[in-house]
Amino acid sequence: MDLSHIPMDAEGIKKFKQEMHEAGIDEIEIGFPPPGSYEHPAFALPYVKSIKYRNTSPITDKPVTEKVTHFSQYSSEDQRLYVQTVFDFFRDDARWPTYRQVEQILRKINRRLNIDDITKELPDGYANSFALHHNLDEEAILSLKAIKECQNSEEVLKDFIKAMGLFADMYYEANIDQMKATGADVHYKFQMPEASVERVGKLLKAEGWLYNSSDVTREESYGSTWQYMITRSINRIDGVTSIDEYLERRDNPDSKTVSSVDQSRTLLGYMYRKAGSEDVKTGTEIWTNDLTKPNEENGAKLEVALLNALTRLGVPVLFGGDIVKIAPATGEKIHSGPQTPVFDLVALNYGSPMHGPTAVLISCKSSKNQPKHIDINLLADESVKVRQLLLGWQVFGALVTLGNPASDDFQYRDDTRIWTQSDLQTILHARAHKYIAQFLWTPPWQWRQAIEIMWRNMYKAHHNDWLQEK
Repeated sequence: MDLSHIPMDAEGIKKFKQEMHEAGIDEIEIGFPPPGSYEHPAFALPYVKSIKYRNTSPITDKPVTEKVTHFSQYSSEDQRLYVQTVFDFFRDDARWPTYRQVEQILRKINRRLNIDDITKELPDGYANSFALHHNLDEEAILSLKAIKECQNSEEVLKDFIKAMGLFADMYYEANIDQMKATGADVHYKFQMPEASVERVGKLLKAEGWLYNSSDVTREESYGSTWQYMITRSINRIDGVTSIDEYLERRDNPDSKTVSSVDQSRTLLGYMYRKAGSEDVKTGTEIWTNDLTKPNEENGAKLEVALLNALTRLGVPVLFGGDIVKIAPATGEKIHSGPQTPVFDLVALNYGSPMHGPTAVLISCKSSKNQPKHIDINLLADESVKVRQLLLGWQVFGALVTLGNPASDDFQYRDDTRIWTQSDLQTILHARAHKYIAQFLWTPPWQWRQAIEIMWRNMYKAHHNDWLQEK
């Protein structure tokens, strides 16, 4: 269920809440302005103000309760409207409005709206400097964090992240202490419209930690454009792909969770690069294809790619497959690996004092074909045998297929988990182990639709930028 799209009618909202309850959400608070309060598209639909959900962790067996609050920075609908109005002006005109312009727009909506009262309660970065200076001709400027909470801000933020990625690449290649970056660079690289380029420049101006000077310059075949002297601080955000990741890197430079996972992904790109090449990006694409694209000729590619994907997230994995190499001189096939029948990998969770260890026997089928019942039955039987070997362990099988089987025979079985192509995508793009822990370690006799809905909703909340690109 998409929490950003809520029905309008009372019956639809009741059904929405029921579906959320079945997915493990205890409470969901839905808010919307009084009818006819504002003629503004951002407030035409109800929105989730807060949710509280429960999750019995398969790792600890302890109930875990977490509360997620939306629009927590705002104490009133007036504040939401005010911030959205500032952003809408910026998006449409590619420049920040003055407080005078914002006030004029708001008064046309409702004459009682007073920016003196609205701004004094807003936090820093939410166009709140008017509360200090009371200068109507000063620009009302939003921080990236504030923009992220606005409706229809995805494209603006995506353009900014693309530009920062370009500058990080340029700085790396230049190998100098500071590097000139211009709006023309962004335009020529992405064929970005002039208004989009201007917005990027305005947003970069507020990120003073990335540069030591700014100016206006002229570029041949482009005309007047902004210019910043980017410093080595750009290294901190190298490789970011979302605004969430950017803010995490910027605000928590010592965060080990983000940097270690990102760096291991870069290392995988380097390891998969073509011989004689330094092209990490292409190497990453090769690894991604091995993990998510069918390969009828060499199923071992999927086994190794999945092993690397899980290891990147800190999951211990044992390899049980078969790697075949052709001897150059004789053409003889040389086999490596234990060549374990039935399963190819074993993902391990060594447990905790509150929960015993878990072993997931993974059988990889690099094909879009429907799973075969014989393969499922064999994997289920093998899980029973391994469970007898590992006393005290929770053991079950997971059959990996690169299709998305829809038959009821493959949905929520009690004997074996079925991983699909979309599941592999979530593993590929996960930013930390915690986002896939529930998916990995929940046994088939507990994995039900309500559990999956809850897990996917929590995953989406932290990976929405990637999902929007699909």
